[in-house]
Order: sequence, then C-alpha cells, then structure tokens
Amino acid sequence: MVSSTIVENGKSNTPKKPSAVGIDPGNYRLVGWDMDTTGKKVIDEICQIAGYTPSSLYSQYVMPYKDLNPPAMKRHNMKIVTIGKFRVLKDNKTNKALKTKSEVSALTDFLTWLSDMSGDATDGIILVYHEPRKVIPAMLIESLKKYNLLERFKQIVKGFANGFNIAEVKCANTVRAFSLRTLSQTLFNQEVQLDNAKERACLALQIVQHLSLLEITNGNEANGSGDSDSSMKSTVEFIREFVQPVEIEEQEYAELKVIFERQNSLRPIFGFLYRVNRRERQQVSPLRRLLAEAGIEYTQLQDAWSNGKKEGLEKLIKEKLTAAEEKKVEDLLSVLESHFDPDKEPKLRISVDRNQIKMENSNINDDKENNNKCDSGTESPDTTTSNSPLKIKSECSENSTIIAEE
Repeated sequence: MVSSTIVENGKSNTPKKPSAVGIDPGNYRLVGWDMDTTGKKVIDEICQIAGYTPSSLYSQYVMPYKDLNPPAMKRHNMKIVTIGKFRVLKDNKTNKALKTKSEVSALTDFLTWLSDMSGDATDGIILVYHEPRKVIPAMLIESLKKYNLLERFKQIVKGFANGFNIAEVKCANTVRAFSLRTLSQTLFNQEVQLDNAKERACLALQIVQHLSLLEITNGNEANGSGDSDSSMKSTVEFIREFVQPVEIEEQEYAELKVIFERQNSLRPIFGFLYRVNRRERQQVSPLRRLLAEAGIEYTQLQDAWSNGKKEGLEKLIKEKLTAAEEKKVEDLLSVLESHFDPDKEPKLRISVDRNQIKMENSNINDDKENNNKCDSGTESPDTTTSNSPLKIKSECSENSTIIAEE
C-alpha cells in the first residue's frame, strides 16, 4: 500500500473513508475529465469541457451567455470581449480568439465522444476528475438536465471518481497537500499548466493510474505508462471503492438543493456579512450551514424571536443543534440576536465596519426625524423586518446556489 495514515499539519489521523458508496466489479473504461466554468455556482455556465484517454482527447471551448466572474477569468486565463455586435472568448495570455460552440452543442459532442470511447466497456465509463471540493459533477448534471441530456449521459457513464479523495487516502504519508500541482511535482517531478481543462483532465487520469501502479508494486517506483488493458483494469479495481454512481450523485445534489434553498432563506441575516470580505465569509459560512443542515429557515427564527426573544432563539437552536460545538452555538446565537435586535452588539468578533452600520442606522434615524418634521407621511425603512433594504443584501442572484468559494 502507498499509505495507511493521513498526516496533516504534523498530526496523524485515521484515514478518511471514501465519501462515495463504490460500485460493483465490472467492465469499465476510465476517462479523465474536467471543466472550466464562469463561476462556482451550479447555475454558472461551461466555458470549456475536456476528456482524456490514453488513445484520444476531447476538448471544446463554449461561449457562455454571461461573462466569467473575476476569479474565473484569473483561474482559467480567459475572458469575454465584445467586438462590434459579437461576443468573443479570448485567451488572456495570447489575446487570441478561441473557437467556441454553444453549451448544448459541446455537451452533445462530448456525449458522442464518450460513447465512442466506451468501446467494449459494457458496464460504462467512469469519469475521473480532481477537486478538493466536489463541484463540477453537480454543475455537469445541472447542465445536462437543462438540455434533456441526462438520461443519455446515464446510459454511457456509470459514475464519478474524485482523484483528490483517492490521493488523500492512498498517499497521505508521502504528500501533505493533494492538489494537482503538488501531486504532479511529487509523482512526476514536473511543473504543469492548470489553467486549461484539457491539461487537468489528462493529469487527473494519469495520477490515479500512477497511484494504482505504485500500490501494485508495493510503493516501489512504478515502470510503464499504465496504458495497457491490464493496467487500466487494475486502475479500475484500485479506484472502484471511490466511485460515486451517477444516480447517487444526482440524489445527493437534490438533497443539497433543499439545503441551499434554506441557506437562501437566511440571506436577511447573513447577506450583509457575506459582502464584507473573504475572512468574514469563512467565519459565518459554517454558522449559516449549521442552520440549513438542521432544517431551520428564516421564518422559524422569526417566530422564535417573536414568541420568546433571546430565550426563544436559544430553545430552537439547542433543540435542533444537539450535536453542534458549544462555541459555534454561542457564536450563532450572538449573530441571530444582533440581527433581530439591531441595538445589540454581537459577541462574535466579526470585522464588519460597525461604524458603517451605525452610520447607516443614524442616516435612517435622521431621515425619519426629518420626515416627521416635514410631516411628509413617508415611512423610513424598518431595519427589524425581513423586507428591510439594510437587512436584505443578496449574496447571490435569486435561485442561485453557492457551492464553493476559492
């Protein structure tokens, strides 16, 4: 075995179990796969989709309807420019226009290519990708659903295997970080360009093949490329326990969508905090997720506050979050209390500009006083209601779902 213990930050832990349920033995074909997208939300669009096998390569740029967000432009080294009446996808490095297709055309061509690659693999294809957080399978499923291509996809593809999870378990003693860049340097002693989905798709498959060969040779330096049929079958067996069937992936995504809807209902509480900076988002994201995963929506919190103020919130939170850390419960209650009672300063140390908030409230009070003096009959915004413009500061567009942030 390559590794049996995970070492992180100098601490030894029990190896993580694969998050997937695994698949039965069968005749499968492995395909490296990756996508570039306009962002990290499920509703974001594909910019490039790529697939790789030792004998073939598929790569197609896609013209999205909306522009790439700034992190995506930096990550993928591409941008959309308008020339006259036309929008063009360009490479940031060369400033050359990239040949694109529509998303539906690219997905259709990709399915045709996958069908050709399946060959005699009677049990289907396994798509191998590499991500610290599982994002692109859900994005692909959402895109396929949009064009009624999911059923055709499920006839060709058996499941997904995340190379990050495989490396995290199988080679944790020798590598402390499991990114594509680190693994490429450690396993192949080479620097790679990761801004292109084609390169990442190729590397994702090569890494799991290499780890499979290392395990077969008991950790000795592996010889051969792993491209033969026997090597490919060994790699399939090596990653089989990590494979997430498409149906399970689809089911998990449906369950996550319910949680995301609950998270969106909590925007009146967390919306402004998400607009501060990355550090504060990282601090409040687990708190919002705790509420959503416990099945708590904004209306329930409103009712709890109306019925019992702070005590009502404490009762609801402690009933629902029985397994949560005490510190997180305290921080959560502090944020909730400060939301429903604007005069209450939260104990949670968030570097939101409190002076800005006070200034906004002061401006509202001044406007209210001026309105009263002028007897204009207009009402100043009520900052304690969910309809308040100060409370509702949407962190994403309606029906959008944040999956991961870099």
